[in-house]
Amino acid sequence: MNFKKLFTLFVIALSSQVVLAFQTQTVSGVVIDKTTKETLPGANIVLLNHEPLIGTSTNVDGQFILNNVPLGRHNFQISFLGYQTRVISEILVTSGREVILTVELTAEIFEEEGVEIVATIQKDKAINDMSYVSSKAFTIEETQRYAGGLDDPARLVTAFAGVTSSGGTQTNAISIRGNAPKSVQWRLEGIEIPNPSHFAGLSVAGGGGLTLFSSQLLADSDFMTGAFPSEYGNALSGVFDINFRSGNKNRREYAFQLGINGIEASSGGPFKKGSPSTYLFNYRFSTLTLLLPLLPTEGTIQYQDLSFKTTFPTKNAGRFEFWGIGGLDKQGLDAKEDSSEWEYAYWDFSNNDINLGVGAAGLSHSLLVNSKGYLKTTLAVSGNSTDYELDQLDENFIASPELRILNKTGRIALKSYLNQLVGERLTTRTGFELQHLFFDLDLRGKTDNQSPFQQLVLEDGNAQLAQAYSQLKMEFSPRLSGSAGLHAQWFSLNEELLIEPRAALNWQMNSKTGFNLGYGLHSQIEELGIYHVRSQNESLNKDLKLAKAHHFVAGLSHNLGDHHFIKAELFAQQLFDVPVIADSSFSMLNFVQDLSFAEALVNEGEGENYGIELTLERFLHRGYYYLVTGTLYSSRYKGGDGAWRKSRFDQRIAANVLFGKEYFLKEGKNVFGINTRASITGGERYSSVLQTESAIDEEVIFDEANPYNNQFDTQLVVDLTLSYRTNRSRYSSIWLLQIKNLLASKDNSFDYNHLTDQVNLVKEGLVLPILSWKIEF
Repeated sequence: MNFKKLFTLFVIALSSQVVLAFQTQTVSGVVIDKTTKETLPGANIVLLNHEPLIGTSTNVDGQFILNNVPLGRHNFQISFLGYQTRVISEILVTSGREVILTVELTAEIFEEEGVEIVATIQKDKAINDMSYVSSKAFTIEETQRYAGGLDDPARLVTAFAGVTSSGGTQTNAISIRGNAPKSVQWRLEGIEIPNPSHFAGLSVAGGGGLTLFSSQLLADSDFMTGAFPSEYGNALSGVFDINFRSGNKNRREYAFQLGINGIEASSGGPFKKGSPSTYLFNYRFSTLTLLLPLLPTEGTIQYQDLSFKTTFPTKNAGRFEFWGIGGLDKQGLDAKEDSSEWEYAYWDFSNNDINLGVGAAGLSHSLLVNSKGYLKTTLAVSGNSTDYELDQLDENFIASPELRILNKTGRIALKSYLNQLVGERLTTRTGFELQHLFFDLDLRGKTDNQSPFQQLVLEDGNAQLAQAYSQLKMEFSPRLSGSAGLHAQWFSLNEELLIEPRAALNWQMNSKTGFNLGYGLHSQIEELGIYHVRSQNESLNKDLKLAKAHHFVAGLSHNLGDHHFIKAELFAQQLFDVPVIADSSFSMLNFVQDLSFAEALVNEGEGENYGIELTLERFLHRGYYYLVTGTLYSSRYKGGDGAWRKSRFDQRIAANVLFGKEYFLKEGKNVFGINTRASITGGERYSSVLQTESAIDEEVIFDEANPYNNQFDTQLVVDLTLSYRTNRSRYSSIWLLQIKNLLASKDNSFDYNHLTDQVNLVKEGLVLPILSWKIEF
């Protein structure tokens, strides 16, 4: 009898431990100074609104571990003497993966009697603390959660004010405040990289299908839409500043995803048990085979990508990180066998074979300097390749070449900067970036249907882009702070040297309301092929200057509570030295894509963009969130003929409404989520079609004397995401259904119909459902 009681008690105790392990998870991380990156030993971490109290303090290395944190969403308060208390809210704790937090605290500079330091939730701020205007951080969860995002940062940010999709629902190209998609810069771990999209630049320069980035590796990152700080150069309209997270040093973790769009696998953790060095990688492969019946064209479409980051902390030599991304794309389309069905040249009686590659890898080193700052240095290499063959068949099925592209471009970059705290109120950041650009360009094609197949660009060589900057941030008072700096840039091809001033001011009028101002002069080089267009062995654009823009921003924000805020921003941009074709309406401000572009350009163009942006946001709290954004704006340009006109991207209005709700089921162990988005944008502008001239040339000819004098109808796009997460004792799994363009909103384009000898307005409404299942363990 005693043995039976003892055995029963043992079973009960063992079961309770299993249940406890199943219902809780570990939360760990590090607490550091935001300015100097020094660790903060003795900082306090507390799980809010939980009984009994769960809390701990950081060790001598600034690290902490919270055990037995219940599953679900939680708020964590982090405090340290002499620093502003911070609350990190709505962190999802699951059974499949430990939560790793890197918490940056801001020093409390001003001590005033009677002033109470209160905990702050800083979700509406950029990670870069020198960026006061037109910038917003986005999190891993937002990338996964927002409907229509498809885990793609480029699609995610179209929900933000001032940003619109460009080129239709099938591309991730974006226009910021009326600028062309090609004017956006991408950065990874602080280094400029090529457009990191699959099928990049095929239909829209600066866009593609979706980015190579996976939410498995993404850390919180910044997105900027104007007047960005001095450290950002070679960007005309906006910057994606993407960061990767490090692997979990406590244990190895894995994830596998299977969906109708392909497979994905990731792994991360310590290289060996007890080692602080970690790895994290993700691999993705897709053929879109199951989606081909839904796509507007037949053929072969496949892509794959790999992302990774390894981290090697040392005791005295700083921190080393080796990171990278790479992607390969393949697309093939053969002509229809029945010539009686030959309507459109590209889709019906052409053979095309496209192979693309893009990649970037870098080694970064961070070193603390005199407990007042840090030095970060990065050496990186990046590049992309294009192998494109397009043939057109005649009535006898004899193929003739239409386009041949065999391009390889690359960049070796060295960047270093010193971030230093000078006294208590002043922070400086000074650095440089040297880029060695190399290229091998081979472009053959026809400038139009009547011209011969010929060599348009044939060039190999190198160029250099040197950049240097210095900026400072000053805390004038508890409510007033500002930043200012200079960015210098020199491009070897045209030997142009630019000095670009930047400045911003932030006035916290009271505990809830803030006002900010920003100004910046910005510039950007063109694609290297533009500078090497040839005519009779003469480079037509070698001396082409960089396009430039003055950015002006004024903003007002008001917190409606800890989880709500409203913001308005006024912006104006004056563009000059814009490349245009002399005595023509053409301007690079309207450039979307022309793979056989071979025109001489001059810097006689101008442009102006101005408007107002509104944002109303409730961050995820008590199970739901919403985001409402609206933009009213105007975009105009002056071409080579000196006339001012509306630009291609002058859509006038853009509005988004996002809503999401979570339901915790089975005592909080499972989570069902529903996320929706509705987007309304003014239609893209287009030029009238000249039907007679089009029939003569057998291709679409637009009225270039009166460009962009028409506008497509306003477009409504609705997206939906449904998710269901289950937590088990050793893993969690997620079912995910993402439906892009639920109402089949139609994209518009023009194409020449060879059966009717007329130009047709082609309308395509693609509904894209993506069902996937993922397991994390």
